Amino acid sequence: MKIIHLSDLHFGTHQGEIVNITMESVRTHAPDLIIISGDFTQIANTAEFKQASAFLNSLEAPYFCVPGNHDVPQRNLIQRFLHPYKKYRTYIHEDLCPEFENERIKLAGLNSARRALPHWNWANGALSASQLKRLKQAFEPPQGGAGRKWRICTFHHPIYKVQDMPLDVTVFGGKAALQSIQELKVDLVLTGHVHHASITTRGDEAHQCIYLSASTAMSSRLRGQENGYNLITLDDNRMVIDIFSLGKDGFYKAQSFEKMKRG
Repeated sequence: MKIIHLSDLHFGTHQGEIVNITMESVRTHAPDLIIISGDFTQIANTAEFKQASAFLNSLEAPYFCVPGNHDVPQRNLIQRFLHPYKKYRTYIHEDLCPEFENERIKLAGLNSARRALPHWNWANGALSASQLKRLKQAFEPPQGGAGRKWRICTFHHPIYKVQDMPLDVTVFGGKAALQSIQELKVDLVLTGHVHHASITTRGDEAHQCIYLSASTAMSSRLRGQENGYNLITLDDNRMVIDIFSLGKDGFYKAQSFEKMKRG
């Protein structure tokens, strides 16, 4: 099974032919599923959401997505506080915390974006106790042994420390989320927000989880890395992660990682 991981599309800040270049590169992998970990828009206005919706409708594979902090209205405070996800639900997807399952994977999404936070920077995130309860329900019981499905979770904000991460990120409830993810034996967590692709392994001898962050797929708002996306290839017992970065001749494989399934 091939999964493309995109993040931080930020329609409204894309330039030139980046949308077509990204689409053509993604198509060459013939993915079975495309996961998008938030920030479809820049200021969450109608024009940006329509561009994002057109992009999703042009995909040649099913997609699975969660909101990002930029998908909550930035300049209209009435909309932000009274109807923060109305446009996201209208143009992207009705479910803010979707789930998906097939013969190979079990996938759960959480919404880490908030209309307001007890912090000066509302771009930060949060994962609530009720969301972690929902995650537990999605992944209970924490299966082990050969033949079990790969367990994947996605949300927008990273909850782990990434080397050379260009932003300081606060996620309220992040420590509890790390603990729940370990207890539930989640294999892979996909995030965005920092526009920085990275692979981080966390866990113990009993179970290791891979935390995979993506660069911005198409925005001109770069933070030390070029535009990029991730490719995850899964078979029964092996996960291969390839990080793709944009060069002068298109996207190329910049980094690769392999993990064998454990308990």
